[in-house]
Amino acid sequence: MNSKEVMEQTAREGYFWTKQDCPVCRIPPTRFLGTRGGRSHREGFGVECEIWSCGTCGLIFPNPMPFPEKGLGQHYDIDADTYFVNHDPEKKNENAVNLVNEAERILGRKGRLLDIGVGRGEIVVAAKSLGWDVEGVEPSQTFADRVEERTGVKIWRDAIEDAAIDDEQFDVVILSAVLEHLYYPDDVIAKIARILKQGGILYLDVPNEAGLFFRVGNLYQRLRGRKWTVNLAPTFSPYHVFGFSPRSVKKLLAKYQLRPEVWKIYGGTSLVSNSGGLMGAVESVGSKAVIALSQYGQMGTYIGA
Repeated sequence: MNSKEVMEQTAREGYFWTKQDCPVCRIPPTRFLGTRGGRSHREGFGVECEIWSCGTCGLIFPNPMPFPEKGLGQHYDIDADTYFVNHDPEKKNENAVNLVNEAERILGRKGRLLDIGVGRGEIVVAAKSLGWDVEGVEPSQTFADRVEERTGVKIWRDAIEDAAIDDEQFDVVILSAVLEHLYYPDDVIAKIARILKQGGILYLDVPNEAGLFFRVGNLYQRLRGRKWTVNLAPTFSPYHVFGFSPRSVKKLLAKYQLRPEVWKIYGGTSLVSNSGGLMGAVESVGSKAVIALSQYGQMGTYIGA
């Protein structure tokens, strides 16, 4: 079955709910992790989903999957500054420059670079200023318009798997904090493998949903007698619809003959804001402590490859 064929679908609360198999292994998920969103969120955000994981590769996803009835614009056609309000602009710009320089170090030269999910355009701006031939992919019209007007760089206005990009066009593809948002991750990596030139490189980073933060968060929910999970955010910002672990990332890349040249698991910042009151303060402080501990070993909150 093609990953875009509908298995079983119903409409409810602004979403088409579609039963699905693991897109990496092509088998039904076997482990129920809990519910997420709506009644299963401490602030009531989103619509409640069931979150499952694949028993073979460990990929996490809602089943059924809630596809927005009005398309991706239902989630992302908002002002970029509003969507990225919790991101530090100076830090994002610095990270973008460092990432492009690292790509040049690994590749050994400058070349053609494609940034998938341009957002506010930090990577596009950095790559252009450093002398790369740059293009971007951004299905959000508001995000794409802003970056194209700011930089003059060509922005493809489709999902990457649908963009009419010829094979073997790019030396470097950047997929930074994007794959977890995309509904067809297998199709995305297959397309990237085709549009990369021989010897080209992909940069990928995703949350590590098998990390300490998520493990402790799920244990905390069980101790409070809830069937909730803290994995993913399918129907509320930031709209993470797939959750990756080191095992699932490596299996997905290997399907398309992509091999990690650089691999790291790292911590990051707290993912829990203070929702108010004593319990909110405890949860916020606890989250920061767990994130600090996750810097050690291989239990960090993010994967970079």
